[in-house]
Amino acid sequence: MKRRSRSDSNDNVRNKLIGLGENSMRKSYYPELRDRINELERFRALVEHANDALFVLDAFSWSFADVNATALKKTNYSREELVESPPESIFPKKTCILMRTVIANSDAGPSHDDEDISITELLGKDGVSVPVEITVRVHFVAGRLYLVMVARDVTRRLADQRELQKTRNYLGNVIDSMQSILVGVNEDSSVVLWNAYAVAETGVVEKDALGNYLFDVMPEVRKFKNLIERTIRNEEAGGTEIFTVDHSGETVFFEIVVFPFEGEGESGAVIRIDDITARTRMEEVMVQTEKMMTVGGLAAGMAHEINNPLGGILQGSQNILRRLSTEFQKNHEVARECGVTFEAVHAYCERRGIISKVESIQQLGKRSAKIVANMLQFSRQTGGQQFCTSLVEIMNTAIELSSSGYDLYQKQGRAGLEVIREFEESVPDIFCAPSEIEQVLINLIKNSVQAITSVRKEDPNKVGKIYVRIGREGNNVRLEIEDNGPGMDADTKKKALEPFFTTKGIGEGTGLGLFVSYFIITQKHKGSFVIETSPMLGTKIVIKLPVAPDCIGLD
Repeated sequence: MKRRSRSDSNDNVRNKLIGLGENSMRKSYYPELRDRINELERFRALVEHANDALFVLDAFSWSFADVNATALKKTNYSREELVESPPESIFPKKTCILMRTVIANSDAGPSHDDEDISITELLGKDGVSVPVEITVRVHFVAGRLYLVMVARDVTRRLADQRELQKTRNYLGNVIDSMQSILVGVNEDSSVVLWNAYAVAETGVVEKDALGNYLFDVMPEVRKFKNLIERTIRNEEAGGTEIFTVDHSGETVFFEIVVFPFEGEGESGAVIRIDDITARTRMEEVMVQTEKMMTVGGLAAGMAHEINNPLGGILQGSQNILRRLSTEFQKNHEVARECGVTFEAVHAYCERRGIISKVESIQQLGKRSAKIVANMLQFSRQTGGQQFCTSLVEIMNTAIELSSSGYDLYQKQGRAGLEVIREFEESVPDIFCAPSEIEQVLINLIKNSVQAITSVRKEDPNKVGKIYVRIGREGNNVRLEIEDNGPGMDADTKKKALEPFFTTKGIGEGTGLGLFVSYFIITQKHKGSFVIETSPMLGTKIVIKLPVAPDCIGLD
């Protein structure tokens, strides 16, 4: 039997002791090491599967030390490709400058409080670009400086922001396009909305209005302070009021409407103010038109009633003249039966002017009958029915009808007014609604008379003249009405055809005469209507109406 040496025995003992020590250390440290490894694996899993892209940049080598799976997905690079790529191939130049600035400003120790957040983009393979919000933080690990960058994909957020901004712009454009003053106020009556029309009407720019007390910015609505404040407090469901403002000597009508507004934890009111001057005047015109229609109906009835006694007057005057006529033998016989000669009776009537007075009664009666007939024709509602008519006849009727309202026509010399007719021969008929054309001509003649009358107040010796010309011009009948009145300046001429514009005093005109005339000629009869005028040189209205082929050659 071979004996072991002492040295072998000592080695075995040493090995056993070492084995016992290793086992003892493994038993004491293994659980803690295992927990740490598990913790690192869990952390690695969280980092790898995070929704944000993670980049760890070694500041000293200016290269990526590590990246997570999301970073690879966003850039379409493999881990090896991305780790070997320089930062300039992944981030734009401005972002790389920011990263270098962060590194340069870092201290020797770690700084966990400072971070830089900015919107940039990730530059991936094949031109892929992803907008991201990046957070940069500095970390020192084992004496080395690292930048940890977290990049969050903001594609959807930016799309939502663009859509939100687009919606805001659209709503803002709608609000600014409204031809109404639109003002929003909060619960303190401070202005939070001030549209473009409010700027145009008040002259207060938006930045000077926002945040200020409403009644300081717009003192005109102070009278509605109670209504507005009660609406803000939801004590009233809003309301509507009408108020007036004197502007350049003219009364302007406004309508104010107040709406309650409730938002998330906010309350206030929306105020809308509209200029309703045109609408108000139109309502007044409609009321006046209704009155005139009633008066027109009454006038037509009265005209029929006047015709009866007028007919008796004409018949009686005619019979008187027949009784005084020397042509009838019966007059001589009756005179002899009365014991006088008819010659003596006739001589007496001649010397006393009885015959001339009866003749005057008959003439005035005929003129009155003609005026009544014209009024009846004008008051009839033709419904715009058009047919072939002589413009000359319509003009003559319009002159006679309009002249009945002015004594100037009856006077002679400088105190009177002369209407000069210049009508060409063989003027073709036109296809028109006679009552409507008559209405136009009466409006124009009365305008000329009123213009001449206004000048006469300043120059009593001026002779008033109205020239009426009718002739043919190509395929049109040309009508001119010219007066020697004061004329118009450029601004008045520009506004002359606008509805409700008038240079007459209050109660003397509605400002609709020329507007309605222009509408009738141009829209309903397809003609043209032109004003030629200069200050102190009178006014000429030139109307052209088309000649209808069907009217040519008709009797």
